[in-house]
Amino acid sequence: MVKKRLFHFVLYAAVLVLFCEYGIYYVVIFQCSWPEVPSSIGEHNLSRRHLLKTMFIADTHLLGPVHGHWFDKLRREWQMYRSFKTAIELFNPEVVFFLGDIFDEGQLVSAPSFNDYTSRFHSLFSVPISTRVYVVVGNHDIGFHYRITPLLVNRFENAFNASAVRRIRLKDINFILINSMAMEGDDCFLCKAAVKKIHQISGDLECERYPRNPGCTAKVKTKSYSGPIILQHFPMYRESDEFCTGDDSAPDKETSFRVKLDCLSESSSQYLMKSLQPKLVISGHTHHGCLYHHQVPLQDENVVSFSIIPEYSVPSFSWRNRDNPSFLLVSC
Repeated sequence: MVKKRLFHFVLYAAVLVLFCEYGIYYVVIFQCSWPEVPSSIGEHNLSRRHLLKTMFIADTHLLGPVHGHWFDKLRREWQMYRSFKTAIELFNPEVVFFLGDIFDEGQLVSAPSFNDYTSRFHSLFSVPISTRVYVVVGNHDIGFHYRITPLLVNRFENAFNASAVRRIRLKDINFILINSMAMEGDDCFLCKAAVKKIHQISGDLECERYPRNPGCTAKVKTKSYSGPIILQHFPMYRESDEFCTGDDSAPDKETSFRVKLDCLSESSSQYLMKSLQPKLVISGHTHHGCLYHHQVPLQDENVVSFSIIPEYSVPSFSWRNRDNPSFLLVSC
């Protein structure tokens, strides 16, 4: 009788562990889905290209050797590993963007520890060969602006092909990946190169949009123009999350943001939005979800008008930062 009860206890415990450490991820993530595309938009888009299925993940904060406890590291990485693998299996995205702070101590560790960091990242977030992965740099990866050195920048860029400003075109969609710390607005080695690249991309986009403009004859022409999507770690300038909408919002929306630490400066934000004229901005950094609509003045001498540019801030993907980690699925 005792043996039978012990057997049942072990069996129930094994089933419980299997469900809590494996099955629960399918139960929860299966409730997510790709966003519905309005029929009018879908028919128009599908007439010239297929929709691009895109996943966005922010702030994984893989723990390092300085502050990370081994069990905390083991637990959090297992949770993210199972969540990511389940999401990839269920949704099979064509491209995955990581929006910065993939490491927690990237700016602190030695070269061997950084190499270990990189290997862990690729092991935890491996994808099928058909899925592309792009990484945006965050402040925990190379430090805030005042701590950045060429060594920290170069090793991250070399490991993830993550230059300060990079343009990627997928299925006629323009993605502009930006290093937020390069938007300080001074003459640092990183900022000058970033501004130069943004100026170049701005000119290219202008010629793609208006190919008949003077000086555009030597530019590469495309069959269709798509306003870019800016991807960066810091959100654009906003005073707080007070006017954010959407799921996974901050518990205290009225906490004021610290400019250049919690968000880009107002001048840098206006510069990016006027130079690149994005149709959408997607960011991370705050660890909370937010849909915010920016008003950008249009250049018109006679009429005062504004362009509305939406920005999605993606919640952290780590249980260390929030009780309900999340990711963003976009069909574009």
